[in-house]
Amino acid sequence: MTENIDELLEDTEAHEQRVFPRREVKWKAAIKDKQTGQIVPAITVNVSEQGALLETDICFKKMQLLPVMIQVIYGNSKLVIYTTAEVRHVVIRKTDFHLGIEFKEIDSKSQKFLAKFAERAI
Repeated sequence: MTENIDELLEDTEAHEQRVFPRREVKWKAAIKDKQTGQIVPAITVNVSEQGALLETDICFKKMQLLPVMIQVIYGNSKLVIYTTAEVRHVVIRKTDFHLGIEFKEIDSKSQKFLAKFAERAI
């Protein structure tokens, strides 16, 4: 007997839900291209406790490990986050690229801030 469409949709929606909440924000960021030594400017599209979506003019490869810096400005507070991140996905757009990155190395203070920020707890 086949499943009905509602059951299939429920399974799909549950599978696609993100584990960590994300919050849209535009902060300046920079990526170091280890191959060329070049610093590539970027802008955050959204952030979460475990990663970010970055907009950049340069395409990077999936699974590539990158040093990333994010300049957080929130209210009167400023924080610079340094992390090593892995490219999890790349979206090719008309004029730029969106890189989905997962933080692999990040200090706990920065990660706690991002978690609270994404959850709108601050």
